[in-house]
Amino acid sequence: MHKRVLLPLLIAVLVIGCKKTEEPAVTATVVTETAVATPPSAAAAPATTTVAVPAPTPAPPAGSAIVSQETNWKGITADVTEFRRKGNTLTAKVRLTNHGSENSNAAVKYGEVYLMDTGAGKKYEVLKDEKDNYIAYLTSGWSYQWYDSMKPNETITLWMKFPAPPAEVKAITLQLPGMAPFEDVPIQD
Repeated sequence: MHKRVLLPLLIAVLVIGCKKTEEPAVTATVVTETAVATPPSAAAAPATTTVAVPAPTPAPPAGSAIVSQETNWKGITADVTEFRRKGNTLTAKVRLTNHGSENSNAAVKYGEVYLMDTGAGKKYEVLKDEKDNYIAYLTSGWSYQWYDSMKPNETITLWMKFPAPPAEVKAITLQLPGMAPFEDVPIQD
């Protein structure tokens, strides 16, 4: 007896089926043909098997918040909109929005900003360039900070670069001054 199985499709279904996601499953049908010596009048029909294949996890829409929280600055909320590891660096983007009815002063000194890998007990600080300036969104004329008086409904997106944690680290804590830590922020690869 000779069996012909669509091996590459079966392997792909098994590999994809082993990954755990929280998205609803999509089904796929695997067709197996069996060649058996049977009389011409009794030809065998292909057998079908239905296998659950998880749907891929979509990336968050551009500009949407991964995590959000209130800050200690009156009326201002902070949204982490990007937390992407690429090569040896991790870029964090934090959108500040003044939802209040009056101006609110906000400031970030990058020497107080860091990532904390609590599992490994490792701290990652914002990177600096060869002139000792932080590689981050800086207020003009300053090498170590951003500050502004934000008007009502004004939005500003800060960004900063860190050394990338190892690939096995999938989430990490982001600490910025003027707000509680963003705990276990998922890292986008």
